[in-house]
Order: sequence, then C-alpha cells, then structure tokens
Amino acid sequence: MPGYKVKPSPQQVKRRRVRAVGYTFLTLALLGAIFLVTLGVKGVLWLTDDSDERLEYQKYLEPVVMLDPVPFDDAGKASEEFLLQSSMWAVLKNEDTSRYATDDAGNVLLPAADLDLYGAKLFGTHVKLKHQSFGSDLLFVYDEEKQVYRLPAAGMMGYYTPYVAKMKKSGDVIRLTVGYVPSGSTWTGDAKGNVYAPEVDKTMIYVLQKDGKSYYIHAIKEAEDDEKLENDTSYQKKTKSGAESSSSKSSSSAASSQRQGQTGEDTDNTAPQAQ
Repeated sequence: MPGYKVKPSPQQVKRRRVRAVGYTFLTLALLGAIFLVTLGVKGVLWLTDDSDERLEYQKYLEPVVMLDPVPFDDAGKASEEFLLQSSMWAVLKNEDTSRYATDDAGNVLLPAADLDLYGAKLFGTHVKLKHQSFGSDLLFVYDEEKQVYRLPAAGMMGYYTPYVAKMKKSGDVIRLTVGYVPSGSTWTGDAKGNVYAPEVDKTMIYVLQKDGKSYYIHAIKEAEDDEKLENDTSYQKKTKSGAESSSSKSSSSAASSQRQGQTGEDTDNTAPQAQ
C-alpha cells in the first residue's frame, strides 16, 4: 500500500550497524595508512638530509681549501709550512684576536699553543707542528723565546672557498666531495627569482678519519672524472647561505701564496657521484 513502510527486523538493523561500523574502521584504516606512508617518507628524507652537517664541514675546511694545498695521502707527510699556514688561519677564523696581547709596534702576539690546538683539530693529534717563521708575501714571524707569532698587519685573499657537495660515511671514515669556488665569486640571480651559485673551479676529495669523538683530515686527493662536480647551479641552491658565509669570511682573510714544498700522493678511491 502507498506510504506503507516495512519495519526492519532486529537482525537487519544489526547488520546495517555492523556495515556502518565496518565502513568507519575501513576509512580510518585507510587514512592511517596514508598518514604512516607520509610520515615514513618525511622520516626518510629527514634521516638522509645531511645539508647541515655538510655546511659544518664546509666551515671546517675553509682554512685548508683557501690555501689550495697539494694533495697528500697522509697529513703527516704534508709540508711543515702548509700545516702551520692552515693552523694559523684556523685560529684567525675562529678566535677573537682582540683578546691577544700586542707588542710595542701594535702587532698581535698569537701563542704557538693556539696553533697546536687548531692543528690537532684539523690534522689529528698525531701531527705535531714545527714552529718557525713562515710565509713570503705575508710573513708570520715566530718568537721562539716567547713562543708566539707576530701577526702582520696586511692580508691577502685566499685562493678558494669550499663547497661540500657530498659526504659519505663508512665506518670511521668520511669522504667529502669538495668543490673549489674561486675567492671573490658571488651568487647571482635573475628577474624570475632564481638563484645561481658561482662556478666550481675544480673538485677534490677530502678523506676524514675518526679520532675519538671527532674527525680530522687524513688525506686530500684529486677527484676522478666521474667524481668531478659539474657547474649545474641547481645542485648548489640548498647551501647558498653556507657558501655565502664561506666566501665572505675568506674575502676578509688572507692566504700566503707560498706553496713550495707541499708534497703528497693520490691513492685509489671510490667515491659517490656528485649530485
């Protein structure tokens, strides 16, 4: 009859409720699965994002890369002058020189012990500096009696600033793919807001060895052809702030042009392709 409705039986009502509850749980399960997948992807990206760590190594390598050292397979075999130079610039880049004493001529007196400290941070505690005057265009005079260096008033720009493009950890060893950016190079942009990094002049591989809780530079070698960075500026956009910091600091720093006597050998390595 028109308008007549059949009242569902208790069994039908129960089945409908069961279906409704089932659909609800199915929907929640699907949303949960999507959430977990999204969280997992973000977690993997977070775990594999090493940009902050690479920026730290970028700053760490500044006093070495700025001198454009000759490759070596053991820091202990590097030239004495290079070890002193890089240790000196590590001090100047990380310490406030205004806290040091000065002589009657106003020259800053930098303790040799500070070079020892930063030399150990760069090259390991097994490498011992042999203190002496060094440099030609920029002379650092060593006072053996007072065990201090007299800093020259003038300065020179370093050869390069580092761009750490890739890092790979394997046990107690870290391999860094380092692009050498000429000092004075600047970041550029276009009307569309795109940012372009300065070109890399060459690529070197830095091998770091673990010593206790920290790492030191064990070797520097030339990159193989398949390891060399290409000047595709897109790969450098993520580290713009770090490279700008490196460039500005090296512009205010100076590097001695003295490179004679730096010795070293390349060793066979396999390194990841630079992105």
